[in-house]
Amino acid sequence: LFCVTVNPYKWLPVYNAEVVAAYRGKKRSEAPPHIFSISDNAYQYMLTDRENQSILIT
Repeated sequence: LFCVTVNPYKWLPVYNAEVVAAYRGKKRSEAPPHIFSISDNAYQYMLTDRENQSILIT
């Protein structure tokens, strides 16, 4: 099971294609914290470890 939902209640310029491409496929330690790197890391762990993943964003 993998689900990420983020709603900052306003448009943020951190969700464009360049940002996604900069973080895709990298480990969390290879890039600054960002929703794309955190969610991609969890997704990769889910695929390799075959275990459910959870992310809490506050």
